[in-house]
Amino acid sequence: MILTKAYLQEILQRLFMVLAGVIFLVGLGAAIRASSTSQGAPLWVPLSLVPLIIGQALPYFLPVVLLVGVVLTYGRMSGDLEHIAAFAAGKRPQRLLVPAMLAGLLMSAISYPLAAEVVPSLYRNMRSLVNRVPVAALENTNPGSSELQYAGLYLSWRGRSGPGLFHNVLLSLNDVSGVSSAAKDHSDGDGEEQLRLRADSAHMTVTETTLEFAFDGLRTFRDTRGLFSNPGRTWLTFNLSEMHQQQGDRVRAKDMPSSMLLQELNNPELDPDKRDHFRFIFWQRWSMAFSSIPLAFVGALLGWRLRRGGFLAAFAATLGLLLFLYFPIFFLCDNLEEMDALSPLAAAWIPFFSLVPVGVFLMYKEQRA
Repeated sequence: MILTKAYLQEILQRLFMVLAGVIFLVGLGAAIRASSTSQGAPLWVPLSLVPLIIGQALPYFLPVVLLVGVVLTYGRMSGDLEHIAAFAAGKRPQRLLVPAMLAGLLMSAISYPLAAEVVPSLYRNMRSLVNRVPVAALENTNPGSSELQYAGLYLSWRGRSGPGLFHNVLLSLNDVSGVSSAAKDHSDGDGEEQLRLRADSAHMTVTETTLEFAFDGLRTFRDTRGLFSNPGRTWLTFNLSEMHQQQGDRVRAKDMPSSMLLQELNNPELDPDKRDHFRFIFWQRWSMAFSSIPLAFVGALLGWRLRRGGFLAAFAATLGLLLFLYFPIFFLCDNLEEMDALSPLAAAWIPFFSLVPVGVFLMYKEQRA
């Protein structure tokens, strides 16, 4: 009992150390990604994305953290020959693996609520905030930028002479619903709900609900055909609420918490294809959480074989196992389920069971050593 407690404590110490490093690195990547999508929005908007990106990435990094912590602990144990002393004292190899299994159970208890309830809400919040970024950029356009995109709207310019005043403007809109202007009636004329125009200058005004342009020297791409041109002033008004709704993606199964998935599965009118996909997502979250147990078991056996390999050896062994076995099978099953090539239950649990032969093989090699 004392030995189990000591090794479990060592695993958790290394686990939290590695977790802090991973969060730091993911945070740097999240900050770079957030800044690249800011389009000149106020600083608080892209910075708000950082904790959301970190949170939604954690379930995929927790197996890495667990494996590195377990491999380092058992590698140190093997390097100091503590396992040989324990075997000589009558301890069976299975007893020494108990701390790793307990760490795996603890990680499962942490990762399932994250994957089932927390991460789906983070996905929704992040998508809402990402949709907010271009609107914020409209209100505070980056002085160094030359284009801006939002929903189906694309605006580019070659010069500007003040806030909201652009010169040599090109504007394109894929969907003219929610647009009020004289130019709307003179869109392509080929049956497509599109608007494409140029103007000598444009003055942009943003309110809470509308985006308005006042164009001077307006002309279309096809002005040689005489579709529409106006050397005077033309106004174009967008409904931001409608554009925001069009920009928002439909709610996916991965964005729904497991409690909501269960409610949908109990709905007798649910489409059979959706029912299968919802069932797959529900079981995939359980499989991903419980995979921490065989991962911890395999990590302990890898640590015994690596001995004092150090952090780099532990990290390399961890990435090798995850990048060349677990995650390829995980994403392959995900794609096969999307194509209806695998049943939901099989696609969800195959990644979990793929780790079992690895653990059996390593245990066999350890007993033969």
